[in-house]
Amino acid sequence: MPGILTTVLVESFNLFALMAPYLLLGIVVAGIMHVVLPVDFVSRRLGRKSIGAVFKAGALGVPIPLCSCGVVPVAASLSKNGASKGATVSFLVTTPTSGVDSMFATYSLLGWPLMVLRVVASFILGIVAGALTNIADTEAPAPKKAGVDTVSKGGHAVTRALTYAFTELYGGISRPLLVGSLLGGVITALLPPDLLSETVGTGILSYLVMLAVGIPLYVCASGSIPFAAALLAKGISPGAALIFLIVGPATNAATVTVVSQMLGKKTLMIYLAVLTVGTLFMGATTDWLFTAVPLPLPLTGHIHNHGGEGPGWIEIVSATGLLALSLYYLVLPLIRKMRGPKKGDQMIELTVNDMTCGHCAKTIENAVCDLQGVKSVHANPDSKKVLIDANEDLKQTLKDVISKAGYTPE
Repeated sequence: MPGILTTVLVESFNLFALMAPYLLLGIVVAGIMHVVLPVDFVSRRLGRKSIGAVFKAGALGVPIPLCSCGVVPVAASLSKNGASKGATVSFLVTTPTSGVDSMFATYSLLGWPLMVLRVVASFILGIVAGALTNIADTEAPAPKKAGVDTVSKGGHAVTRALTYAFTELYGGISRPLLVGSLLGGVITALLPPDLLSETVGTGILSYLVMLAVGIPLYVCASGSIPFAAALLAKGISPGAALIFLIVGPATNAATVTVVSQMLGKKTLMIYLAVLTVGTLFMGATTDWLFTAVPLPLPLTGHIHNHGGEGPGWIEIVSATGLLALSLYYLVLPLIRKMRGPKKGDQMIELTVNDMTCGHCAKTIENAVCDLQGVKSVHANPDSKKVLIDANEDLKQTLKDVISKAGYTPE
């Protein structure tokens, strides 16, 4: 048993290390993009109910780095600021399935063809879902409201970029990224070679299996990569891997709930139908391309480093740094919980059930902390509680600010 556990951990680290330098670079680029493309800049360009707004939302969503649940409050903010339903849906599809951080990571483990195909598939599906939503939507566009940009306030641009990159962004994806790497390590270490190709094949059955696995699973765009890489090494086709890379990040309980409540059940049905049918088509197209065109195949063996040199020093240093940061974000909620509020503090406690990750918590804290009369704020995504040291008279104002940030305080 210790030998098996060691093998799993080694394989998990190898997966993580292979993409760590690219992931690190992608996170920094994502921080820069976050400063250049704040939420209010995006929302001002998405108000019209037109194919142009849908196209812009998809184009803006592709590079913006937000995790599967982090995109939910941003999309809610866009909708409240006047973005059309079609544009909001397009943004919801493209943003969590791509992002510059996951582009670099996809390239590192899966190669440039799958990286390009992932981005193209994400963009096309976003445009189709947004266009169909606009066609089905017969309501007049909602008037624009004054929005709250909760994540691009004050300070030097470089400081803001790096702060966002290594706190909100990486804090939000660190846990699913580690889970994805561990799952990939388990598959790589324990599954016999070609087991999946012999059992589920490489056609429609493998596509349906990836849909069945990816739709209910909560996974971020970067966290899905090591899992998909391990599946590829065990015999699934590139097309089946692409299906998981799209539906895994794009569908989760938080997104489905918000789409239903914010945009309506009709829009939710369009959203899920396009993702389901569209990814099946994209998966089949991807496998056809790899057969018809001499594209370099995704990795099938360089995950394994048995008897090889293993990751280089750049990969090891990058992975060690990111793992240390991940450990910090894993234990931080426990530290905060143990500290709790100081004795004698008068705290306002709000419950925010749609706060699901570190990114959500940081967004809420940023939205609240600059309000006059607020001394401190702590948001805990595990307990769903927001503790605010402030005058009780501010309670309704606090609820309004958190609502404008895209969440539902109770």
